[in-house]
Amino acid sequence: MIIQRRSLFIIFVLSLLLQLSAASSYAATIQCDKLPANKTPTTWSVRVKNTYPHSSSAFSQGLIYHDGHIFESTGHYGQSTVSKIHLKSGKNIKQIELDDTVFGEGLTAWQDQIIQLTWKSGQVYRYSLADLALEQTQSISGEGWGITHNHQHLITSDGTAQLSYRDPTSLAVQSTIDVTYLGRPLKNLNELEWVNNCLLANIWQSQYIAIIDPVSGQTTALIDLSRIIAHEQKTGTSEVANGIAWLADNQRLLITGKYWQRIYEIELIERSTAKP
Repeated sequence: MIIQRRSLFIIFVLSLLLQLSAASSYAATIQCDKLPANKTPTTWSVRVKNTYPHSSSAFSQGLIYHDGHIFESTGHYGQSTVSKIHLKSGKNIKQIELDDTVFGEGLTAWQDQIIQLTWKSGQVYRYSLADLALEQTQSISGEGWGITHNHQHLITSDGTAQLSYRDPTSLAVQSTIDVTYLGRPLKNLNELEWVNNCLLANIWQSQYIAIIDPVSGQTTALIDLSRIIAHEQKTGTSEVANGIAWLADNQRLLITGKYWQRIYEIELIERSTAKP
């Protein structure tokens, strides 16, 4: 009888430990408008749910998901492109090569168009979402890095700690915010993605994606990609992480990087604090 009670007690303790372990490693939800003010930034690790093919020759600069396909912008002079790619197969449906004098950068979808930035030329290209036909060329001042939108404004980065909110038609800057981490400027903001009223930004040459309050500019959390980066860089050709797309249906992210072999579908696990 005593042995039976001890066995039941051990089973109960093990069950409790498993529940606590699961509770400390739950899938987190990105939701900036529900975070308390002045919350200490946390760090989220990631759980890989699926992987998809990615061209190891693609110097990824911008990534968008739309209707089962990836739209990707790549960089380098003489190698810059914008492509429509079937996510699951990796098949390139259509690719547009940019002029050799421009360096492709960030990418976003706005209404029925794809908008692509370039690095130092100031050129901004608008393509048809349906067939990638070039519809308009515009210009902005300064460098172009990442671009996304909040359904009202286009939002761009230029490698500094400042983000610009732009008129979606004219591209005129209407306001700016300065991004901070623990009160200090957070520079090298690169590829951008708008997710559930949050701004996500790859921090260039780091292992982190910053989750940013779009009103205050405060970094509310960091996503640590170090395990995925380490796995990718075993190939010897993969470079830094750069590329964020949002799967709204299952509330997961797609991430990739420059010359990576794969696109990773991930969910977030809240972990601890860390510094970028």
